[in-house]
Amino acid sequence: MIEIGVTFLLFFAPFAFGGVELWAKGVVQIITGVVVAAWLLGSRRHRERGVPLGRARTAALGVPIGLFLLLVFVQLLPLSPAWMARLAPGTHDLYERALPGYAQGRPFQSADLVPWLLADHAGATGAGSVLSPPEPASLPSLFPTSAPVNRPLSIYPAQTRDRLTQLLCWVGLFAVVAGHYVTPERRMRLLATAVFSGLAVSIVGIIQQLTWNGKLLWIREGNYLGVFGPFVNRNSYAAFAGTLVPVALALALEAAGRADRRRGETLPRVVLWSFTAMAIWGGVFLSLSRGGILTTGLSILAMLLFLLAYSRSRRTFELIVLGGVVLFCVGFVVWIGPGEVVERLGTLREGQNVPTFAHRWKAWARMLPMIDNHQALGTGLGTFRFAFMRFAPPAEGWWTTAHNEYVEVVTDTGVVGALLVATGLAAYLLIVVRPRLRDHGDRYLYAGMAAGLAGLLIHSIANSSLQVPANGLLVAVLGALLLRLVVDRGARRRPGPTP
Repeated sequence: MIEIGVTFLLFFAPFAFGGVELWAKGVVQIITGVVVAAWLLGSRRHRERGVPLGRARTAALGVPIGLFLLLVFVQLLPLSPAWMARLAPGTHDLYERALPGYAQGRPFQSADLVPWLLADHAGATGAGSVLSPPEPASLPSLFPTSAPVNRPLSIYPAQTRDRLTQLLCWVGLFAVVAGHYVTPERRMRLLATAVFSGLAVSIVGIIQQLTWNGKLLWIREGNYLGVFGPFVNRNSYAAFAGTLVPVALALALEAAGRADRRRGETLPRVVLWSFTAMAIWGGVFLSLSRGGILTTGLSILAMLLFLLAYSRSRRTFELIVLGGVVLFCVGFVVWIGPGEVVERLGTLREGQNVPTFAHRWKAWARMLPMIDNHQALGTGLGTFRFAFMRFAPPAEGWWTTAHNEYVEVVTDTGVVGALLVATGLAAYLLIVVRPRLRDHGDRYLYAGMAAGLAGLLIHSIANSSLQVPANGLLVAVLGALLLRLVVDRGARRRPGPTP
């Protein structure tokens, strides 16, 4: 049940338009809950034979995660104006401006609203006429008649609750993958499932791009500008697919490196995974996502440098396999037309398809006063699109994301949340950096997963792809698999029986 559920999530989330719509989020949350429940019930009946993470590792990862979840929960608790002024002066100022009577500790009453705001909802009686306030009887249909004076730190609690639920799903899925996929066979099945998901999405995207009829997946009508495959935003697709390109290359190297054990299966496996890497990488190029093209190239380069540093005995073999895949990808780009790709990369600084990098840089500068107004605890997880309205550049579009995950963490959760996230990432890196891997196949898998995750984190500097459920799910799965690989292989070097 666990493996069927995880497999379903890896295919469903990207094909359900990235999992961004309400119905898709509901399905992902329900299936994740079933998977976590199945794992908890199964772990009570029998213990897995894998190496335990240990108390130190569990505490190093669990404490920052738990405190961050607690912080988001605190953002949803109603606070009195006095406490709000102490903990979040910026949020207190916002409520004071928006809610009459808030500073005096009085509950909000719709009759206290300024007349012109009420008149705007009443409508005009004729061309050029003066707007008149509505009758008192019509006020309940326009505004709530009253609201409690105690308000949460989050300026949009519904959005924060949604993000908290989604975050709980990823934490649960991370725990399931780290606790269940304790054997090499299980890990290989899960990696193959993730790569095949990326291959399926890329093939659909390539076919759709070549046969575009103006409809998403050929059936759903809408005003689509940067669609690729089932993803409405090509940058979100590129982040998803680019993360899986190094993993596919690692599976090709792992298959070729075990030629002595699988003599009759070596060539088909190498061809399969090489073609998969080529198709996914070609889809990233065809999507014309500037950040995706650059970060995927950087992740492949990082993987190559890792292999050159740690695989001294098979450098020629590894370079041949990687070089062959790169040549095939170059041929694919030549086939689709390199001019379009080069032209798209040339718009990185300025030109087509706002927001450009220069435009994002100016907007990030505008976010500094916003961070200063909500230093400690932020405006609430997921509330950037509403909080930035007060600081957005005039006469420009309404930004729904910061196009930088790290800046958005600071704006949403303040300095406290940013420190917790940094602490959790540092603890994770201390565990997975410089692993003790003897087997070449394990080194290939480690290099592929580490390079894919690193590329996605770099891509998040100029994009908000991690907020797409399909990408967040992929981070949870690959991050847990990388952790499990390092812990298992590192423990096997120790003398004595495996616990």
